[in-house]
Amino acid sequence: MCLGALSAFRVLAFPLCLLMSTVAAGAQQSKDPLTPAEEEQVREASDLPSDRVKLYINFIEQRTGAIHASVQHPKSQHPGVEIHTSLEQFTRLVDELGDNLDAYDQSHTDIRKGLKLLVEHSAKWPAALHEPPSSAEFDFARKTALEAASSLSDAASNLLKAQEEYFAKHKELKK
Repeated sequence: MCLGALSAFRVLAFPLCLLMSTVAAGAQQSKDPLTPAEEEQVREASDLPSDRVKLYINFIEQRTGAIHASVQHPKSQHPGVEIHTSLEQFTRLVDELGDNLDAYDQSHTDIRKGLKLLVEHSAKWPAALHEPPSSAEFDFARKTALEAASSLSDAASNLLKAQEEYFAKHKELKK
C-alpha cells in the first residue's frame, strides 16, 4: 500500500514541480518595472549613457505621475493597490538606474548631462511619494521607495561632483 502511494506521488510530483516553477517564473517576469516598449528604448540607448539616464528619469517620472493619478483620479475601487504597484515599480526603476550609475562610474563614462538632470528631478520625488495619505496597504512600499530615492539622489550628487573633478583633471592633462 505504501509503495503504491509512493509511486502515485512520483507521478504527480513532476507535473506539480513543473507547474510551480512556471508560476514562479511568471511571478519573476511580472516584477520587471519596464514595459516591453520601455525595455526597447533602454536597449536602443545602450551606447548613449546620458540618454539612458534621461530615459530612466522619464520612466520614474511616469511612475510618480501614476501615483498622483491614483490619488486624484483612481482607476479602480482599490487605489491602494495601484499606489503600491507604482511605488514598487518606482523603487525597482530607481535601483536599476543606480546600478547603471555604478557601472558608468567604474568605466569613467561621462554622464554629467544626465546627472545634472537626475539631481534636479530626484529632489522632487519625495514630495510625490508623500502625496498619498498613510495606508497599511502601501506604507512599507513608500518607505522603501523614499529610501531608494534618497540613496539615488545622494549617489547622483556625489557622482556628478566626482565626474566634474575627474574630467576637469583629465582635460588639463590632455593640454
